Amino acid sequence: MEDIMLERKGFLTYALLGIVLLGVPGAALAGNGSIAGKVTAEKEKYLENAVVYLEEVSGTHAPTSSAHMDQVGQVFTPFVLPVVKGTTVQFLNNDNTEHNVNSPDGEPYDLGTKPKGETATHTFATLGVYTQLCNIHPSMIAYVVVLQNPHFAVTGADGTFRIADVPEGTYTIKIWHERREGDPASVTVASGQAADVTIALHK
Repeated sequence: MEDIMLERKGFLTYALLGIVLLGVPGAALAGNGSIAGKVTAEKEKYLENAVVYLEEVSGTHAPTSSAHMDQVGQVFTPFVLPVVKGTTVQFLNNDNTEHNVNSPDGEPYDLGTKPKGETATHTFATLGVYTQLCNIHPSMIAYVVVLQNPHFAVTGADGTFRIADVPEGTYTIKIWHERREGDPASVTVASGQAADVTIALHK
């Protein structure tokens, strides 16, 4: 009888443990870290608006929301917008003049002429960099950078960046900049730790 009771207690312990584990998200079980880094360049003006991203992170990375690029003062805002493949971007015209958002890159598109207060939309289904132009105002330019996964960041004016909530593992980190190049680097992310990376931009 005592042996039977011990077996039952053991089974109950494993059953309860299984319930607890099932209630914990996979990310929490695996443990996530982050990447905190800095971009360097020969001139300070090149430090801002670089897109730093991880290449080929395993798993499914469907977009969780739409993204936004406004038109204010005949300027696209933000200047650089990284998004996950499949994201729909809303282009709101906040100007007192008409705009015509279009891109000649990848799968070219022309979203038509929109007056103030109207929004044009486009879903980015192919990886790559898409130059945003306005047929009415030739000085307007911006970039949508379509990536495989959400582990990316845009550098600030001082060249710093942070990519949060990165699964444990070793990755290739890359950089895109409008006028400069950067060499890929390897980075290892540990649970609860911030990996430090420095990336040099060059001609």
